[in-house]
Amino acid sequence: MSLLLRQLTAHRSLHTSACSCITNRYPVKTPSMKETAIKLGFDKVKDMYPEYPLDEPPKFWFIKQLHTLKYRPYWEKEAMKELGLHRRHDTCVHINSPQMNEVLWTVKHLIKIQPIRFPQGMPEKSDVGYTQLKDNGELVIYKKIESKEASDEDVVPVAPEEDWKVVSGYRMCNGCTNRRCLKYGMCQKLWRQRGMNYLEFIGPRLFNYVDNPEKNSKKIETLEEKENTN
Repeated sequence: MSLLLRQLTAHRSLHTSACSCITNRYPVKTPSMKETAIKLGFDKVKDMYPEYPLDEPPKFWFIKQLHTLKYRPYWEKEAMKELGLHRRHDTCVHINSPQMNEVLWTVKHLIKIQPIRFPQGMPEKSDVGYTQLKDNGELVIYKKIESKEASDEDVVPVAPEEDWKVVSGYRMCNGCTNRRCLKYGMCQKLWRQRGMNYLEFIGPRLFNYVDNPEKNSKKIETLEEKENTN
């Protein structure tokens, strides 16, 4: 009987210790920046960072979510929802303000914060649509290429229509006597590829091109005129 009582008491003690560990593992709400500074022994928040890494404080923050929100407490999910971040690798841009920095402080372990830099200066109204925000926080402006008036030197020479080649039926192998090729009126290999590829790719191989007959007729006319003149 005494052995049974000992086993029951030991089981109860293990159960209570496990429950206490579970309750202690529940996440605690992150204190504010001011409360953290006071706990660390500083009078102000700025005293925690005596050496500022940048020359001037940035105007905007580039924020990227690094960790998932699964099993996170509700206050962190609400803060991430306020930032506009819902899943990993989501990005957003926010103004550098005390209220926004307080929200970022509560979820700093879930995100990556970078200052947005403008190496080419602040964008203007005419630059809308020609900017790109890189992963390192740089905002690059790609200027629009202005078209110039084409001169005679820039004009591409085009051959006259007489020199253009004309389509003369489908392409077939020389001396081909295959029944399928004769039935289709073209090479059976090209027949199978005609619906699998784009016309720009299969077109030069699909058709049989010959010289323009008008070109030969004009050549004959010019030769006859020369003979008559002589």
